[in-house]
Order: sequence, then C-alpha cells, then structure tokens
Amino acid sequence: MSRKPQRRQDPRHKKCEFCSKEIAYIDYKDYPAMRPFIDYFGNIMNRYYSGICLKHQKMLKNSVERARFMGMLSYRK
Repeated sequence: MSRKPQRRQDPRHKKCEFCSKEIAYIDYKDYPAMRPFIDYFGNIMNRYYSGICLKHQKMLKNSVERARFMGMLSYRK
C-alpha cells in the first residue's frame, strides 16, 4: 500500500475576507476585524498566509500603524 503524502492547501487560492464582506475601509479602532491577521507580538501576517488581496493588505498595514501610534496596539517586539 503506497500512500501519497497529503499536500497542504495552497494559500494563494484563499479568498480575501474583506472583499467577500465588501469592506471598503479598515478602521484602526476595529480590533476584532484586524485580530485574525495579527499575531501575538503585533506582527502583520504575510499575504501568502492570510489570503488578503493587495488593496486590503495595504489598508490593514495603515490601520495597524495608526492603532500603534494611538496606543491601541503594541509595537512589534
């Protein structure tokens, strides 16, 4: 019995969660929307792993930077 090793799902085929919910703007005060894409240390996940489109990745980056500046999120360690 030869078993083929299972392949991991290709993250490039993920759908952008923000596009599917038709979100036009990511607010820096909306932590529950940003939380799945930020790890424990406050780092933003790569697009390859999160599956977010480029437009929303840039919005997420700006909103995280604003939240850090306002003191709502910790800076990276």
